[in-house]
Amino acid sequence: MIKDALRQFFVYGVGNIAQTALSFFLLPILLRFFEPSEYGVISLLSVATLFLALFANLGVGTALFRLYYEAETAERRKLVGTTWLWYLFSASLGGAILFTQATWLSRMLFDTGDYSYAIKLLGAFFFFSLQGDIPFSVLRLEGKAGFYVGFSLFRFAIDFALKLYFIAFLGRGISGYFEAGIIAYVATLCTMIPFALRYVTFSLNTSYLKQLLRLGFPFVFSGIALWILTVSDRLILDHFRGEAAVGIYSLAYSFAGLLDVFLTSPSALFWGPFFFSYAAKMPAEDAKRLLNKSLVYFFIAGSVLYLAISLGSGDVLRAFTFLFAAKKEYHQAATLVPLLTLGPLLYLLGRQAGNAMLMAKKPEFTAIASSIAAGVNLGLNFVFIPRFGAWGAAMNAVIAYALQDILCYWWAQRVWPVNYDWKGVARGFLFLGIAFIIGWSIEISYSWASLLTKVIVAVVVFASLSWFAILTRAERDTVLTYLTDKKRKIATMLSPKS
Repeated sequence: MIKDALRQFFVYGVGNIAQTALSFFLLPILLRFFEPSEYGVISLLSVATLFLALFANLGVGTALFRLYYEAETAERRKLVGTTWLWYLFSASLGGAILFTQATWLSRMLFDTGDYSYAIKLLGAFFFFSLQGDIPFSVLRLEGKAGFYVGFSLFRFAIDFALKLYFIAFLGRGISGYFEAGIIAYVATLCTMIPFALRYVTFSLNTSYLKQLLRLGFPFVFSGIALWILTVSDRLILDHFRGEAAVGIYSLAYSFAGLLDVFLTSPSALFWGPFFFSYAAKMPAEDAKRLLNKSLVYFFIAGSVLYLAISLGSGDVLRAFTFLFAAKKEYHQAATLVPLLTLGPLLYLLGRQAGNAMLMAKKPEFTAIASSIAAGVNLGLNFVFIPRFGAWGAAMNAVIAYALQDILCYWWAQRVWPVNYDWKGVARGFLFLGIAFIIGWSIEISYSWASLLTKVIVAVVVFASLSWFAILTRAERDTVLTYLTDKKRKIATMLSPKS
């Protein structure tokens, strides 16, 4: 089972990395053709869409993962069908709101009606993107990692090509950005739906809908809290500092989001189905041990990525300017990345507490913790953003994520206690700080040489300290045995056949 989970993680990870590679080819084009203020407008429109999506699905998609494995095969089809019908209704309503209220929303967000057409496009994008959620969820639930990644790359490749064409060649600007997204989702849905229909029976089962809404509704509050934690600061930053400040801050957030792309998202795609199916078959103590180990391993992997992202972003932006004539104003984003990337790292660590509370069927505690952290974040934003701008927003995000983790684990330990290795995690944060300081102090004039040197030195320092002070002797022996076996297999494959 563990090997199967690792295989799925590898497949999901490869897919995410491939998409990220394409994104990085597109990013310098965006930084060349969009002013920071225009980049900020795109970010703010995406913020509005995410907020509307919270109320559109009411946590039903998350509840589907909790209930799916408790149902028989035929009932699973009905469960998925009920979920999809709910999404069809809510997406239609949300898309209609964006389309009909486009002028009002444009004036409210930007003090002008110039972006009405872009918001109308956003309504269509909202509808089709929500419809795509269910087929992709079915592929995850059925363990079809290869198909999931294949369809994801198909959509992303179309989106990438059309954005490049509409923005760089046709000069359609912000409108072209969203037009490309709509066409990509429509093409992907037409391809996916025939495949997904074999797992769906379209009938509105009121009993299932009640269960989905009851279990999923608390996640609306968690979602609102997460929205406040991750994107509401851009609205406040826009109010006090303008769209250009939002554009630079959003770029820094894009770099920080690489931790999600490379680890949090691919692990989330397989971890939920894997963990809950494992917990359904094994004793509770085995599931708790698995959560403890996953916390340590996710921390180590997340810390390595943190070092690579936070230390390498400045050199990447310098390379973008040299190679693609990206605007130099964007270089300001590099100083925000180390602080902003702590947020996704803390979110990754807090996810294990959420799984524990979902095992106890107490997701409302996660919602309460998230809401408290979001409230603190919102209050701090109004105090520190006017004074410190983007720096204040980044600092507030880290404080809020840390508070959310503390509250989530505090409640989780009362409803479904797990013996976590907190001393190991504390040592890990110390080692992370040491490695970051050493890497940050390295100065090399050539951007790519600087990037590689900083990241390699910092990762080696952190990995060396973690190897002896966090991993147990048994875990080190397991890793060494695994590497030895792989080395032998590779040597066998490369050896000449007689």
